[in-house]
Amino acid sequence: MNDSIQIKQSDPSAGILKELTEKVIKVAPMQDIYISVANTAPETRFILFVDTTFTRIDNDLLEPLNQVFEDYLSITYNVFSGDYAADAIRKGNLYFIEHCVLGQLAYTNTEAKTNFHPESIQPSILIPRAKKQFKRAMGKVDGRYTTFPKSLKNEKYVDAAYTLHQMMEQLFKIAEEFILGKQLFAKDISEHQTALTGYVPGIATLFDIEHEEDVCLLELLHSAYLAFRHKNHLHISRADIEKLLCKTQSLRKEIERLFMEAVARCYEKIETDQTTPAREDKHELENTVNDEAGKESPPRPKLPKYMLTDTEGYVCNLKFSSYFDLFVVIEDLIEISLHTLYNADSENSGFVRNPHYHLVSVLELIKKLLPGDTGQTLTELNDYLNAVNNLNEQISI
Repeated sequence: MNDSIQIKQSDPSAGILKELTEKVIKVAPMQDIYISVANTAPETRFILFVDTTFTRIDNDLLEPLNQVFEDYLSITYNVFSGDYAADAIRKGNLYFIEHCVLGQLAYTNTEAKTNFHPESIQPSILIPRAKKQFKRAMGKVDGRYTTFPKSLKNEKYVDAAYTLHQMMEQLFKIAEEFILGKQLFAKDISEHQTALTGYVPGIATLFDIEHEEDVCLLELLHSAYLAFRHKNHLHISRADIEKLLCKTQSLRKEIERLFMEAVARCYEKIETDQTTPAREDKHELENTVNDEAGKESPPRPKLPKYMLTDTEGYVCNLKFSSYFDLFVVIEDLIEISLHTLYNADSENSGFVRNPHYHLVSVLELIKKLLPGDTGQTLTELNDYLNAVNNLNEQISI
């Protein structure tokens, strides 16, 4: 069984990592084990995958694992089923991208029932997907806020507190997905905060349990959730709502910052992994060119000049790093426009007077943002690639 352990000996902690891996596979039937090392707390993560026959992770499995890791304060572990992780990676879960796709495979069970190889997936495809999923999730959180101003204006403070509770719950779940790998299904905000303790101090201290006012606010938030669901009366002051709103806004900003840091770590790992292979590929390419320098070959087609004019990204008062980001903004503007049209005569439009008038400026912005020359660019790129393929066919003949 130890022959299946694949710890890089160049790693300064190789001895400890191998020892831990051996202990894990002795106490639990593992499918795969991945190790992720970073300069953040905890410094080392073991990502453990059990066979798919385990429908849930119970204490019979967790207790022996807790005993294995209890003496290693800088090392933590998480257990998942392979099926869950495979689906999460496909959807763009940044946790598995960072710690498995870009992590180190330490052990694999060749007799496992599932064929699970995240380390073979291209992270450059998955990271944009993760960013898009994050943007959509945050958009849903913002969507919950649409009822808040009306509740505040009508002094329905229980309704307002319930909205903030729902926003916080969703924000914590978003953070748990890319920090812990999966969401915690709990309605008590304190449980979500506790789950992230030790991973992200900024979120873990959102409600300071040593501060009496924060403890009262946390209890009030949960009471408001129960009161709203059961239609019970609860006294809440506007000052309390304003404090909870401030907490919600702080949580949102912190989660955005943490997500961007996680994305940055992924890109750093990609660059590190590609440095050595890139040099080898370049050396191999130079040798190939030198070996075939004396051979005659037909001239290669030139890339159309039209396609070389846009090297800085699409710019229209705003600068976008890619067309992907540009189209996400356009999609959001269109959704805002549709929302305005569908709800122009209802209270759901908010406090904007004459929404149709303002809609004109939004549509004008969409019109300016649309990259009208992209269709021509794709046509020329298609012609260029066809010419290259035809050339390669001639050379092979």
